[in-house]
Amino acid sequence: MNIYMKAMKNKLVNKTIKVHNVFLVPFVIGAFIFCTSITAQETKDTASKLSISMLLNSIASNGERTMKVLVTRKENKKTIYVGDIRSPLNLYLSEVKDYEAATGTGWMSKSAVNYEGEALFTFPAWFNQVADTLHEYTFIVKLEADPKYEDTEEQISIADARIDLEYDGDDSIKTARGLVTGWKEGAYLPAAGAELKLGIKRTFNFLPFTEAGATTDEEGKISGELPADLPGNANKTITLIARLDEDATYGTVEITKAVPWAILPKPNPVRGRTLWSPGGNAPWILVISSISIILIIWGTIFYLVSLLFKIKRLGKAS
Repeated sequence: MNIYMKAMKNKLVNKTIKVHNVFLVPFVIGAFIFCTSITAQETKDTASKLSISMLLNSIASNGERTMKVLVTRKENKKTIYVGDIRSPLNLYLSEVKDYEAATGTGWMSKSAVNYEGEALFTFPAWFNQVADTLHEYTFIVKLEADPKYEDTEEQISIADARIDLEYDGDDSIKTARGLVTGWKEGAYLPAAGAELKLGIKRTFNFLPFTEAGATTDEEGKISGELPADLPGNANKTITLIARLDEDATYGTVEITKAVPWAILPKPNPVRGRTLWSPGGNAPWILVISSISIILIIWGTIFYLVSLLFKIKRLGKAS
């Protein structure tokens, strides 16, 4: 009896193992196929994303620093702007990590890319405290998790620079002088060979009055003569600008200064009521004629409508 029960038990165990194997093998195969398809899809998505390039430019204007980024890519051997990035760009100082108050490094801000492929970062308030002691920076801009473009990271290392701008307008020849000093070896030293542009700020750009490609001397200085017949602002001033444009060591640095100027802008001539004047200065005869024609047309329309109602009333009376 014991031998019979033992045989039945072994037979039942073997049958259970076979049943388990029947269900386990398809499950393992299905899980393998699912994982393979997921990996293949991720690989396909990564391969189908487009690569981009980012050009970083650190800008310090009158002591306020910003970061400008231009995003481009290659298409048919041409460089085109990328303006359809959905994910924001993130700006970091020194390291790609969350902001650490103890070290003053990490995440700074984020910015969206406009339709021209440009993004402009404003710096947080804590950066000014860091800049008081730190004069050499490594800025990192990173794009990640965009549905169309690959994850991209670019960085730029720059040092602080200062520009001093002086104006001499006492003589008949008006001159301006610029001095560039850059942070090097723990101090601000004259930046020789820097392409500092001196100019006059206009509405949308500035008018340079130094020679193209002129650089600073060994003392970091450069000078130029202002055009004497250039009209200034209405408040008897003119705005000078000194700019170090996209320098490899210091980035873009600029400073502006308003100085007295004797030549006023030409006043706009008073335009009379002529045919080519704007609507507010149209000739009276044209204004009266236009209003009269409009009144006559609308008066005729209202008169005709009133006649239709009168005809309708007469028809009902008869």
